[in-house]
Amino acid sequence: MESNEDLKNIIEQMKDTSPTEEQINQIRDMAEDYSDKSEDEIFFEIIKINKQMKETMGEDEYNELIEKLNNIRPLLDAEQREKLDMVLKTIKKGNQ
Repeated sequence: MESNEDLKNIIEQMKDTSPTEEQINQIRDMAEDYSDKSEDEIFFEIIKINKQMKETMGEDEYNELIEKLNNIRPLLDAEQREKLDMVLKTIKKGNQ
């Protein structure tokens, strides 16, 4: 499983560019790592990571990252888009 540091590195790489094929593959690998976890476990992990990102990023940088997550949508299949929607919904709830 990818560590939080690995996730932060991937996010940092995505900051100024569109995702590369390698980054997309890393995201897919992370998704596979979480595929055997319950929705509750994933929900709490997303909240934890989101909190860490908000603490280390400026507001503009954080919002740009969320926009980039939305930008990868066309690269995903229907199941992956559904999971991305769940992630974004979880992040939104965590920010309220």
